[in-house]
Amino acid sequence: MSELIRLAAELEREVREADEAHEVADRLWSAAEVLLDEIRAISSLLSELRFDIDGYVADNDYPAVERSAYEIRGVTDADRLLPVLRQAMLLLALRDGSPLPQPDALDSLPEVAPTEASHPVLSLDELLRDSDQELKSTEESLRRIWCDDDDASELEEHLHNAHIDAVRDRATRAGRQLMELCDYISEELCPSLVAGTESGRTDDALSALAAIDLAGKEAPKAYKVYEAALSEQYERSPSSLGSVGEQLTAFESWIHTI
Repeated sequence: MSELIRLAAELEREVREADEAHEVADRLWSAAEVLLDEIRAISSLLSELRFDIDGYVADNDYPAVERSAYEIRGVTDADRLLPVLRQAMLLLALRDGSPLPQPDALDSLPEVAPTEASHPVLSLDELLRDSDQELKSTEESLRRIWCDDDDASELEEHLHNAHIDAVRDRATRAGRQLMELCDYISEELCPSLVAGTESGRTDDALSALAAIDLAGKEAPKAYKVYEAALSEQYERSPSSLGSVGEQLTAFESWIHTI
């Protein structure tokens, strides 16, 4: 009888330990999935921002565009994401029984060489150069169309409108640069980050995060280009900004009365 009692007690202990092991495994799984979901969410957050920016640019809502630019930077900031990546990869290794990464392997990001950085970039000089080339082509076309002696007034009006359109198009293109950044990061870089993290490929995950961080830093710069282009549009044709132009004009008039 004592032997049966001993065997029963041993079995109970093994069952209890197995239950505890399963509980620990479940906790590891849940904790790892929470961190993985945060990494996976980068792409969807950027897609949402891209959709919002499209509307903001169409409405000339420059404060919202500025806010979105810094939200892109926040979503992609390695100072925030690296600790998440580190914890995720450690938990995944424990969960899967894989070798743990080296202690210092996840402490910093690799440098991204300028030749390896392929995210969209748009400088103000580039924007103005391309716009001037397009405007010059448009002007030449208009001069060929309105070439008769009595077309002078018509030509002048069309040239004026072409200049206003060029200024407006510059602001639109600059604003859409932020949308292109969102697309590039979410579609080209995020899948590599998720895949590298899920499979425990430390170097791949860190390289992807470094590229994401560098691309995200471009967002505030892109906004500055947009701000400059929109400022020129306001100076040239406040009415082309719609309700935003009306508000700015009213505010400027009020300032001058003080």
